[in-house]
Amino acid sequence: MNKEQPIMRIVFADDELPAREKISHQLSLIPNIEVVGFATTGKEAITLINDEQPDLVLLDIQMPEINGMDLLSLLTHKPMVIFTTAYDQYAIAAFEQASTDYLLKPFPLARLKSAIDKAYTAFLQKEALQVHSEQVNRPQQPMKRLISKSGERMIILSPDDIFYIKSEQGNSFAVNDDKQHYLNETLDQLELNLSESQYVRIHRSYLVNIDKIKEIQRWFNGKLMVIMADDKKSELSTSRAGADKLKQVLGI
Repeated sequence: MNKEQPIMRIVFADDELPAREKISHQLSLIPNIEVVGFATTGKEAITLINDEQPDLVLLDIQMPEINGMDLLSLLTHKPMVIFTTAYDQYAIAAFEQASTDYLLKPFPLARLKSAIDKAYTAFLQKEALQVHSEQVNRPQQPMKRLISKSGERMIILSPDDIFYIKSEQGNSFAVNDDKQHYLNETLDQLELNLSESQYVRIHRSYLVNIDKIKEIQRWFNGKLMVIMADDKKSELSTSRAGADKLKQVLGI
């Protein structure tokens, strides 16, 4: 793995064990990528992709419960997709889904690497655009207060006093010990505007104040369980990407 280059995070889904073992081995030979999980059914794939938020998914088309084509519309996270299948009749439909590539099983390592390289080029372009956007849009000074509107009342909140901010069904709520306050901003906006040395996005649903963390425990699949210092000792599970980000900020 080349640490000088950004790492593209990958999930793959296939219901057949021999195919999973072969794909896993092939991916282990390709640099600048990290496999963050695999799924054996369509439902597993949906949960895994939405939770881990990978950059790329290698997706078998014919799987139990929900096939690879149908599950794309059920994802809240939209990664790049390379379809893998033993049947060539899905090729047109696959490209109509704006897939990055279409691999016909059995495919050699060189063919897989070619598809991964194509996705990696797009990944680097997206990374560069995101860095540029953050540099342009990030305010020179982080937000010093948040406003929660409740009817005719406006409650002023200090970022220092907030334990964490959560997203539920598209709405953001600042949790201040045993109370939660509705916020107009999205979690993405808050992540950009709050101090990046104080607030860390540990999950697509959680933005935590690291000064209000009481304890951190190792969790399964490379995740962490973050226990906050509020009265309830709220337990917030990170994603794997969120765990990496938290470790980096805390220097652990």
